[in-house]
Amino acid sequence: MAGSSVVLMSGGIESAALLYHWRSSASRLHPLYINYGQKGATMEERACDKLCQHLDLQLGRINISSVGEEFRALQQPAKSFVPLPHRNLVILALGASYACQVGSRVIALALNKDDLGSYSSSSQSFLDSFRATAATLTPSLTLVAPLSHLTKAQVVTFGNHLGVPFADTYSCMVGRPRHCGQCHQCKLRRQAFAHISIEEPPGFYEQ
Repeated sequence: MAGSSVVLMSGGIESAALLYHWRSSASRLHPLYINYGQKGATMEERACDKLCQHLDLQLGRINISSVGEEFRALQQPAKSFVPLPHRNLVILALGASYACQVGSRVIALALNKDDLGSYSSSSQSFLDSFRATAATLTPSLTLVAPLSHLTKAQVVTFGNHLGVPFADTYSCMVGRPRHCGQCHQCKLRRQAFAHISIEEPPGFYEQ
């Protein structure tokens, strides 16, 4: 994708693979991390920093953690790992505003095939609707999800060929320094690596 692009970063496998893939094909990349009060925010941002340093890129940051905490306070009795319902709606809206500020016309979201449709703001209809909305802005913006045809295991294979340092990525929803190994995202990550017989570093998971 030629030109200037904002890559929405999570510190996880998909955004790392997308960043490495587009590093060679986009003239300017603007990686962006948004802290919305998720429990893994500190570790996710640290992972994003490491990935950007490997590629000599500057990480953009938006911190709306106070908004996430306000929403989390409304969650009774359980406290969710992800405090914002419809988080992609918020993230993409902020990404669109950020793109205008840095002079980009493309916003890249790192969804994989397994995630597509797993919640309402990751559905194809939602992405199509946001894409149509972004096209009406001035200047118009294009939303892309280049990895949405790949399963998580396929993304790992793709990223491995690109030399992505997966040991520097972070997927855990709990937010501990080491991956807990038991949360939903840790389980999906472990399954993806096991599926293609790639071992992660010893001690990568707590259990």
